[in-house]
Amino acid sequence: MADPIDLLPTASGSYVLVLRCEQRAMLTIGRLGEALILPGWYLYIGSALGPGGLRGRLRHHLRPVARPHWHIDYLRQVCVVAEIWYVVAARRWEHDWAALLAATLSPAPCAGFGASDCHCVAHGFYRPTAPAFAAFACDAQRRYPAHPTIKRFVID
Repeated sequence: MADPIDLLPTASGSYVLVLRCEQRAMLTIGRLGEALILPGWYLYIGSALGPGGLRGRLRHHLRPVARPHWHIDYLRQVCVVAEIWYVVAARRWEHDWAALLAATLSPAPCAGFGASDCHCVAHGFYRPTAPAFAAFACDAQRRYPAHPTIKRFVID
C-alpha cells in the first residue's frame, strides 16, 4: 500500500504543521530550555525549498523522532501531526504566515520557537481549540492578495 505522504508534491513550498497535544508536559527544547506544553493545538510554520521539496521535508516531520534536530522535533515527541496546510511556491511564505498568526495567537511553546534563523517572534503558536483551515486561508488571501491557494492534507 502506498504511503499517503507520497501524494504531496516534491516541489518547493511553505507549510503549517497542525499538531494536537492531549496531555500537559514539561519539555526541554534544545537551547530554548524548558517549556510547558499544554493540551490543545500547536501550529508550526516552515518552508521546504531544498531537495525533495515539500514531500521530503514533511516526510521527516511525520516520522518518529529518534534524535531531535529542529525545535519542532522536540514538540513532536508529545504532539501528533493532525493536518498539514501548504502552498507550492518558490517564495518562502513562512515569515508572512508567522506574522499573520502572531497577530492573534501567542508564540508557543516559547518565544523564538522555530525562529532561530530569522527575526520572527516565533514559528510556533498555540490555540486551546482546533484551528480553522478556512479562516487561515482566508486571512492569508486577504492580507496578501497575490497569495497562492493553500491546500489541506489531513493525517487523521
